[in-house]
Amino acid sequence: MIGYNETMKATKIQWDTDGDNSVKLPSEVEIPDEIAREDDEDAISDYLSDLTGYCHYGFELEK
Repeated sequence: MIGYNETMKATKIQWDTDGDNSVKLPSEVEIPDEIAREDDEDAISDYLSDLTGYCHYGFELEK
């Protein structure tokens, strides 16, 4: 589980843009504490999609 003061980031996010290269999406996103505390990759995945409106193929997590 993530410690109280640790920041978690999703990095190297591979967005699904259906080949539309004009879409500008972040390669890194800081994950809010309330989601990071769950330590649940599905919740983080949902957060990323809800934040941007795009699905993704994957990401890495950094603390």
